[in-house]
Amino acid sequence: MLAVGGVLVGSAIGSAWVLLIRRIEDQTLIVTSATLLCWAAYLAGEAIHVSGVIATVTAGLIFGWYQHVTMSARVRLQGSAFWRTMIFSLEALVFILIGFSLRSIVERAGGIEAVTTTMAAPLVGIILAVIGARFVYVFASDGLLRLLRRLGVKRARPLGGAQATVLAWTGMRGVVTLAVALTLPEQMPGRDLMLIAGFAVILVTVLVQGGSLGRLIKGVGLEDRDSLPPMSLAEAEAAIARAKLQAAEARAYDSDGQLIHPQLLDMYQSRARATERYAREPDGFMKGIQTHFEVMLAAIATGRAELIRLHREGQIEDEVLHDLERDLDLEELGILFQRGEQLDLR
Repeated sequence: MLAVGGVLVGSAIGSAWVLLIRRIEDQTLIVTSATLLCWAAYLAGEAIHVSGVIATVTAGLIFGWYQHVTMSARVRLQGSAFWRTMIFSLEALVFILIGFSLRSIVERAGGIEAVTTTMAAPLVGIILAVIGARFVYVFASDGLLRLLRRLGVKRARPLGGAQATVLAWTGMRGVVTLAVALTLPEQMPGRDLMLIAGFAVILVTVLVQGGSLGRLIKGVGLEDRDSLPPMSLAEAEAAIARAKLQAAEARAYDSDGQLIHPQLLDMYQSRARATERYAREPDGFMKGIQTHFEVMLAAIATGRAELIRLHREGQIEDEVLHDLERDLDLEELGILFQRGEQLDLR
């Protein structure tokens, strides 16, 4: 009931946030509200005595699903940099807290030897149960997918024995496990064992399962047997370019049929033709376009150097520097994305 209640509370808080965020225009307020969403879900769950951690995770899933349609590009860029730093800090803090908790547990138990003597057997059982439960869940789910496939459900795609084995073995535990253990009341019977069990599960799953994952993949002969999706990346880009061109064509003429935006129309037509060619022959197209990107990046670097020179000489104010530098940064990111570089903006 604790987990089910946490899901219900997290769903309610996440849904309320989605409705609220559509009415907020200030991007700083949007980032702040998204950050406070997890705290609201956790406090609401704990207030009615259900799992606050599960409520937080559920609200986060809803946030991740709807952020693409509720947030602007500027908000996502601003928020991703802030959230990445915040997540790193909070995860480090959780591990520090569990370290402090383990030290006090060891002292209360009479030393590390006493802990290993009295808790070794239960910890081994818990670790095996956690790993075994994931195998049961994964293979049972795969069996259900096989049944649905036989019944004619085309979207049901069974994993197969090799893929299911690898997926089951990747059940590494992390900060959520520690967070759940730390939320237990201090007066709760067996809390010390639960904290050590959480730490042991993380230690074993990360080191043993994570360290052996590569050898397991080679051992089972894992192959990607999934059928390719109907559209490739290049074809999806071509479809987006055609949609943009249709919107530009619909707005490029006035009510009398006179062309009023010839340059914009020409730009979108050129992009549509380029993406169509890229979809037909991506390798050949990218070889020729690389020099084009290099010229654009060189121009941006020169523009940035000129901007800094103007600021250093006192010809522009700080606000102008920040605004123009942001524009150059966004322009550079766009080029790097088009060039195919994998940028980590989380």
